[in-house]
Formats: sequence, structure tokens, C-alpha cells
Amino acid sequence: MAYERIHPAVLVLYFLSVTIPAMFSLNPLLLIPAFAGAVFFLLLAEPEPPRLRTVLWLALLTALIIIINPLFSHRGQTELFFLNGHAITLEALLYGVRNAFCVLTVLLWCRIFNRIVSSEKLLALLGKTFPKTALLLSSSLRLVPLLRCRAASMRDTQQELGLYGNGEMSDRLTGGARVFSMLVTWSLDHASDVSSSMKARGYGLKGRTTYSVYRFKKRDAVLTVLLILLDAGVLTVMATGRLAFSFYPVLSAKHGPATTTALICYAVTALAAAAFEAFEAIRWKVRRSRI
Repeated sequence: MAYERIHPAVLVLYFLSVTIPAMFSLNPLLLIPAFAGAVFFLLLAEPEPPRLRTVLWLALLTALIIIINPLFSHRGQTELFFLNGHAITLEALLYGVRNAFCVLTVLLWCRIFNRIVSSEKLLALLGKTFPKTALLLSSSLRLVPLLRCRAASMRDTQQELGLYGNGEMSDRLTGGARVFSMLVTWSLDHASDVSSSMKARGYGLKGRTTYSVYRFKKRDAVLTVLLILLDAGVLTVMATGRLAFSFYPVLSAKHGPATTTALICYAVTALAAAAFEAFEAIRWKVRRSRI
């Protein structure tokens, strides 16, 4: 992959450059390139399409956030209809749409972060300065796929033994509860074993040297400078309030050359990963065709 040759510090900086403006600014125009960049990158980088269960879960979460906000917040001047005597306003509905896509976009970028920044890269980046934090983060990133594989193995074993029913709902709930109990016990034992193993190896002790295969090269320095310049253009405009967007009581947004420049800088940042991945994929296919 294209990002395998980039230093982990640059990857973390890029992840923060995309997610922080999207989370802390109410301007929905920032979410469009962030969401598009995440979707395009995942389509290019992941060998298999997403599972239907994952797509349905994300769609359900998005719909739930959109529906909940106008039900509990009745601010806004544009009344659409009344529900149980409470006004459902256009501003509250649009604010819910913004929050839903913000959560969805951040989740997709967290998936990208989990893919491009492995536990090995986190240990190489933070292991010398913050060894405990690096171990905690690397273990957390590895925990979800590890638990998923372990749960599937436990469920298959229970089915072979005839202890995991596939018929009635009560049998499936009992089998699922048994697998969950075993999974929790195994995860606690595994965490204790990892902690004892790292402690026995002297991990985190003062004066202990570390080895890293990652070197900060000239290309990484160029990418870092470009990211800092783009971030400066976005964060400066955000700090001055010229990127502000208000949903209540009516929709209102700041506009001007500075706002347009900040949106362009952020769009370039958010779409850079997908563009770089597409460029590398095209170059790889061209080189293979010449063999």
C-alpha cells in the first residue's frame, strides 16, 4: 500500500488534520470532502467490499441520530409539522443530519486509522517517550479484531459440541451469553498475560533502548510541511470565526475569500489520501503491464 512507506508520525498528523476540523466545526461543508475522502479511500484500500451487516448498522445509527435530534430539540423558526403538540423544525432536522454525518465520518476515519496505523507503528512512535500509552493504544487497536476472531472460534466449538442452539431464540440467547462469558474471561486472562510478558522483558524501563524500522525521510518532511501549511489555513480561519455556521434560530453561515480558502485547503487535505492511493494503484498496474 502507498501509506506503508510513510512515517507513522506523518500518518497520525494527517488523521488529526482531517478529524479535528470535522468534529469541532459546525460547518457542514467540511463534512462533504471528509466523508467522500473516507469512502473513496476505503473502496480503494480494502480488498473486499464492506459487509451488509456493517452497512446496515451504520445506516441505522445515522437514521437514529437524525430522528432523535428534532424529537428532543424544538428550536428553530421553520416549522415543518407538529408531533404531540411539539413543533418539528427544519433547523433541528438539519442539525441532526449534520451530527449524524459527523459521527459517521469520524467512524470511517477511525477505521482508516486502524488500517494504516498498526500497533507496530504506534509502538515505534510512542514506545520510547510514552511506553505505557503506546502499549495501551496498540492493545486497544488489536483487541476488536482479536475478540471477533476468538468469538467466532468459541461459537464454532460450541456448535460442534451441540451446546450452541440455532433453533429457538432462547437457545441462541443462551449460547450467545455463554460465548460472551467465555470471551470476557479469556480477554482478561490475555491482558494479564500480555502485561506480565512485557514486564518480564523490561518494557518501559528507564534506559531501555528500542529499535524502529521507520526512518523520517525527506518525503516525510515534505508531507509534514504541506500538512502544517494546509492546517494553518484551516485552523486560522476557524479561530477567527469566519468558518462559523449556525443552525439556530435560522440557518446562517459566514462567507468570503477566507472561508473559501479554508474550505479548499481542507478539501485538499481530506481527499489527499484517496488521491494518493489511487495514484499508487494506477502506477502499480502500469508497471505490472510492462512486465
